[in-house]
Amino acid sequence: MDEVGIMSAQHIVGGILAGFICFAFQKGLFFITNEFVGVIIAIVLVYLLGKHAENKYGREKIGLGSWFTNGILPYYCMWMVVWILLQNYIIL
Repeated sequence: MDEVGIMSAQHIVGGILAGFICFAFQKGLFFITNEFVGVIIAIVLVYLLGKHAENKYGREKIGLGSWFTNGILPYYCMWMVVWILLQNYIIL
């Protein structure tokens, strides 16, 4: 798989993780019931994933446009899908 595909896969996995983290903070599983903390952690996570991809593959291959279309968009979509599904189907 090429670098952009690997970066997309990493961001998708990160989005799934962010969805679980936001759900856990929303339901108070970390002893704090605050969705804002989960959102801040998710934003920091996507930034760290982008920096990791930039350092690993180089700025030439992973530019801002490529990071937006192949990193941020899949991350955001998976984050929201997982968070919404957990909100609607898990009762705690």
